[in-house]
Amino acid sequence: MRIPVIITRAKTTAVAGTILLAGLTVPPPAAGPAIAQTPHARIAAVYAIRFAGLKLGKFKFWSNLNAESYSMRGKGSLKFITGLLFEVEGGTTTTGAVTKTGPQPSSFTFDFKTKKRSATLAMMFEGNAVTQVLARPPFSDSSKVIPVTAAHVKGVLDPLSAIFFTARTAGGDAGKSVCPGRIPVFDGRQRFDLLLSHKKTVKVKKRGKGGYRGVAVICKIKYIPIAGYKPDNSGIQFMAASDDIEVWLIEVPRKAMYVPYHVIIPTPYGTASATSTALQIEFPGEEKISIIR
Repeated sequence: MRIPVIITRAKTTAVAGTILLAGLTVPPPAAGPAIAQTPHARIAAVYAIRFAGLKLGKFKFWSNLNAESYSMRGKGSLKFITGLLFEVEGGTTTTGAVTKTGPQPSSFTFDFKTKKRSATLAMMFEGNAVTQVLARPPFSDSSKVIPVTAAHVKGVLDPLSAIFFTARTAGGDAGKSVCPGRIPVFDGRQRFDLLLSHKKTVKVKKRGKGGYRGVAVICKIKYIPIAGYKPDNSGIQFMAASDDIEVWLIEVPRKAMYVPYHVIIPTPYGTASATSTALQIEFPGEEKISIIR
């Protein structure tokens, strides 16, 4: 049984771009008490996007989480190297419920446009599964693609939903307890897992005005393709073989809570990265915390 796809023909999203967005994710909180301890919070962040050492654009992100629900939106613009990628502007949103077992998306949208084309993607969820995918222009079919089944899209997160569900320490330990976790992701076309594990903890030195200075926990991310891709795709093979995908997490003061600061994604053409240049968190009844400004 395949997932219901309203329109089934369109160009696939670049693998590195999808992982870069999902790479701004960290493990969802553990089931049970950890969910109840997650505070009501609002986050506003800006990430500078670089490719092969060149600053190509930025991604702005806003989120709102309470004990029962969450909503997030992001928008960005990138100017990629001609011949490799392209100039693109886009946005993404997601909404969902906070449950005892973790985040449960209800809807996800993604759109982008270039000088020559535009595209939109929408996914609907019911319970813990994707029930509908709408793509314009439609996806292209190929017998070489490993089919996505209904079983593949149960208990998954969209690429944006894990962003707000920040990592937490176990008993205040900022070591290995921050990273371990497997994130099941479906981006509307491809089903994959992101497996996070602790790599090391480093001290970040602030450069120039603004920026972040302090401790960062580095999690290695292993990309594991499952379905919705061609096994002979060289980009997929490269990403799956890589051990150099990373997300750097920094602590929210007094909250034992971590948020993404820096993401590194190697590609066959060079290294892509996203680094936060502004990061503010607001808890009701408290002063706004500016971690990076």
